Amino acid sequence: MPSLTIDGTELNYQLTGKGRPAFVLIHGGCCALSDWHAQIDGLSRDSTVLAMDLRSHGGSTGTEVLLSVRRWAADVNALIEALDLAPAIIVGHSLGSRIASEVVVQRPANAAALVLLDGSRVIGGLAATEPQPGSTKAQGGDMSLAAILDRTAGPYADAATRAHVIRTMSSPPEAVMWAAVKALEDWDRERADEVLAALPRQLPVLAIQSTYHDNFTPRCSFDSDRESSPYLDHLRKALPQLAVQILPRTGHFSMMERPEEVTTALREFGLAATRG
Repeated sequence: MPSLTIDGTELNYQLTGKGRPAFVLIHGGCCALSDWHAQIDGLSRDSTVLAMDLRSHGGSTGTEVLLSVRRWAADVNALIEALDLAPAIIVGHSLGSRIASEVVVQRPANAAALVLLDGSRVIGGLAATEPQPGSTKAQGGDMSLAAILDRTAGPYADAATRAHVIRTMSSPPEAVMWAAVKALEDWDRERADEVLAALPRQLPVLAIQSTYHDNFTPRCSFDSDRESSPYLDHLRKALPQLAVQILPRTGHFSMMERPEEVTTALREFGLAATRG
């Protein structure tokens, strides 16, 4: 695969298809661009699609020292500009939803629309600040890594999806795993509200949501498309233009569990956001 070198770090990426709008797909923490296989295949039939491995992930180089949401976002913007993809539909999953939001605020001209795929707010916003009676901390507590990854995959993932998630998320060095967790929590605590307030109000934003969790609420899936969550309620208050699509009875990796629905939602939202 091709790569772009920034400050000595090689950013591995895959660029497929042609046409507009262009889609930029940003994976989650300790994940890889391979999470987007179905969307790369589906969207590239009539659009340009960029998927990348974040620094220190997948085929990209880097160490835990420079890992932050802002640094990852700057890398994404560098790729968008180097490949002349702006304005693009910026799509981020999980930790990638934070990076996608930061991408837009850093370089508003690079974004035609923003999609937050099963994002969250583990600290701040309307996230729980105290544990509920009998609960364990959602991000691990005394659980083993295997148990944490199994919970992250969720109860609805098939065997192939579960195996992919566990294999991919257990691949990075432990130092990178902890640096990614710290980067997520630091951004939620120190930067999230500022970024939400700075997002252009004319920018179309879509949240595709299947689960909810915070630091004291173990991840749970929605049972109905009529449900909401503290995270979604916070987004709706901060972003009046927000559109929401709920995928009930689906785990955290909806792009792999329900690939056709997610791909269709991205294509239709992207076309509507750039029409005219």
